[in-house]
Amino acid sequence: MAEHHALVEEALHLYYTAASPGFEMRFALYTEDEVLAERDERLYEAGAASAMMVLASIEAAFRVDYLRRCYAKYRDGLSRTFRTLYQEQGAKVSLSDDLIEAWRNHGAMTARLVGDLRSAFGYRHWLAHGRYYVARLGREYDFPSVYNLAREVEMAISTQRSMN
Repeated sequence: MAEHHALVEEALHLYYTAASPGFEMRFALYTEDEVLAERDERLYEAGAASAMMVLASIEAAFRVDYLRRCYAKYRDGLSRTFRTLYQEQGAKVSLSDDLIEAWRNHGAMTARLVGDLRSAFGYRHWLAHGRYYVARLGREYDFPSVYNLAREVEMAISTQRSMN
């Protein structure tokens, strides 16, 4: 995903330079500031789309790990909590209320990481639901911040797996 995002950014930067074929015709009536503003808007949208993909991947990692732990019947506290959740709700568990909360209580995730995750999923919710309201997320999100969060989550999940 990081390579794809870097490629999209590189392509957008090239598209908005005079080296791009058709640049003169495409932006004939634009001022330089208008060209740069449009480029920045497109870069923001590409970053938001890439961040959305990463957040979807994080959710998938949690849900796959949840099901894997339920079926494998590991004996650690996190897996036991997951099996109880599975008996009550099956695969329809809440990411934030159930899975992330269980990780906070039993897993290798710090309280800071759990808070960052919940906030990032608030960002995803805001993106997915049309951005019609002012999001109060506590911080700004972009592709690099979400990607770094995903790396932290990946490390925490790997650490927890090695403890089983």
